[in-house]
Amino acid sequence: MSQRAVSAQKQTIAEGREIFDSNCAGCHGLDGHGGERGPDISTRSQMVQAPDQELRDILRTGRIVAGMPSFASLGVARLDAVLAYVRFLQGEGDAAGRLPGDAAKGKSLFFGKARCSECHMVQGRGGFLGRDLSGYGVISPREIRSNIENAGRSTRMRSVRLQNAQPITGIVRNEDNFSIQLQSQDGSFHMLSKADIASIEILPEPVMPTSYAATLTDSEFNDLVKFLITVATSERGSLRPPSDDEE
Repeated sequence: MSQRAVSAQKQTIAEGREIFDSNCAGCHGLDGHGGERGPDISTRSQMVQAPDQELRDILRTGRIVAGMPSFASLGVARLDAVLAYVRFLQGEGDAAGRLPGDAAKGKSLFFGKARCSECHMVQGRGGFLGRDLSGYGVISPREIRSNIENAGRSTRMRSVRLQNAQPITGIVRNEDNFSIQLQSQDGSFHMLSKADIASIEILPEPVMPTSYAATLTDSEFNDLVKFLITVATSERGSLRPPSDDEE
C-alpha cells in the first residue's frame, strides 16, 4: 500500500471514529465491546466474520426490533468510514500488518513441517478431518497460538473393527443407538451398523499433534499465525462487493 493510500486510510478511520463516538458508542461502548443497550461488535465472532456488505446493510437499515435505528442519513461515504473504524476496532488494522511473522513462510509450514494440511483445509486445499481454517484467523493472534500449543485436548480417532473385516479408522461424525458414521483421513464417510461391529477402540494419540511447542520456534509460530490471519483477511475481502472503480 502506498504512503498516500495509508494516509487516506488513517483519515477515513479517524473520521469513522468521530462518527462512531457520536452515534454508536452510547450503545456499543467506546471500544465496541458492548454495553447495556448494544452487543459487542469488536470481538464477537459473528460480527468479526461478517462480510463488509452485511455490516453496511446493518448500518444502513438498522435493526429496529433490537432498538438500533437506521443510519442511512449519514450517506455512503460516512457509513464506509464507520465500517473502516469498526474493522479497526476488530483488529484488521494491525492484525495482518504489524503482527510479526512472514505469511509466505507460514504457508510453507502449514503445508509442510507443521503438517496442518494433513487434517485442515485453507482456501480449498488440505485435509478433511479438521475444521476448515480459511476464516480461523479472525480471532486474536494470542488465541491462535494458544490453541495450537494446547492441542492435546483435541479429538481422538477411533478404530472400528467389523466382523471378519479390516478395521476402519476415522473421526466420528454421527452416532446413534444403531449406527456410527466415521470419516477417514482421505475424506470418505463410512456408515456402519453397530450390529456388525466387533469392537471400537479409541486411539491414544489426539488427531492434532501435541509437540508444536517443541517442534516450532517462536519465529515459526509467528509465521504460521501470520499466515492464518492473512488468509482470513483475504477471505473476508473476497466477500466484499467491488467498488465503482473496480467494476
